[in-house]
Amino acid sequence: MGQRIGQRMGQRMGHRRGSVVGVLLLCALAGCAAPSRVQPSPSAPPVVGRETVNATLWMQRAAEYRISAEQVYGLATERLTTTIAAPGTAAVEQQGADAATLARLPTAVIVDLDETVLDNSFYQAQRALAGAEFDDASWDAWMLEAAATAVPGAVAFLQAASRAGHRIFFLTNRSCPRGTAPGAACAARAATLRNLAALGVPGGADSDNLLQRGDRPEWSGSEKISRRTWVAERYRIVALAGDDLHDFVDRAEYARRRAELAPLFGTRWFLLPNAMYGSWERAIVSGSCTPGMDAATCAAANTARKYALLDPAPAP
Repeated sequence: MGQRIGQRMGQRMGHRRGSVVGVLLLCALAGCAAPSRVQPSPSAPPVVGRETVNATLWMQRAAEYRISAEQVYGLATERLTTTIAAPGTAAVEQQGADAATLARLPTAVIVDLDETVLDNSFYQAQRALAGAEFDDASWDAWMLEAAATAVPGAVAFLQAASRAGHRIFFLTNRSCPRGTAPGAACAARAATLRNLAALGVPGGADSDNLLQRGDRPEWSGSEKISRRTWVAERYRIVALAGDDLHDFVDRAEYARRRAELAPLFGTRWFLLPNAMYGSWERAIVSGSCTPGMDAATCAAANTARKYALLDPAPAP
């Protein structure tokens, strides 16, 4: 899940949160005169969170989403006996390492959690229905429910990977409350492990397999490089799965090395669809909201930015 709406999703999943046309749209949506007073009428759907409705419905209702997820995991399962079983590594952090040294290491598969193993579209639906965006309090409450279902195909793939002898690490930007010492009791961690175990995910009940943001001082950021490096010092990483490019490599590095790295997708890298949020969206709306903006005005500003960036025709 691998990032959500707003600042915390930017941190958690490594989470998500113009032109004249954009300015006009911002005024129309937010109300330039008194944006803080704009409220949906009692009979109308809420404005805040409205942009996530189609994406959330697609992931909850569309056969195309289920087919896509099952297709990705079906391919990953097939690759367990071919490219994943071959010498080498899936991690850019291990590229260039001595082949003999790598061959002596036990093997591991690293997966993101949210929208990769755990389906949190229910949380997204709750926020949209409430006319609200992501926030820490509601997300923490959702995690404590331990009610997420499995992304289609995820459990079967992880069970197959475990049977093949690979250790499963869950590298997630979920986190314990600030100030929680490493190894100390953390209700969010316990709930996540309980959720995974209930779904039959191999190794899901083992706290050592869950690598959260902030579990170590050097893991304080949303980037996942430091945690992949920690695993790479102990295991040969043979496959990665996630719903965001950051679950595999830094976006800027991928842009520089696209021709070299793109062939890893479908061989050792397995990318799940997620239309609800991600680092792609953060890159688009970055800077459109300012401190002190109320939720409705911020939502309108994000919408204006997106409309301004739509390409109505291919470049000449």
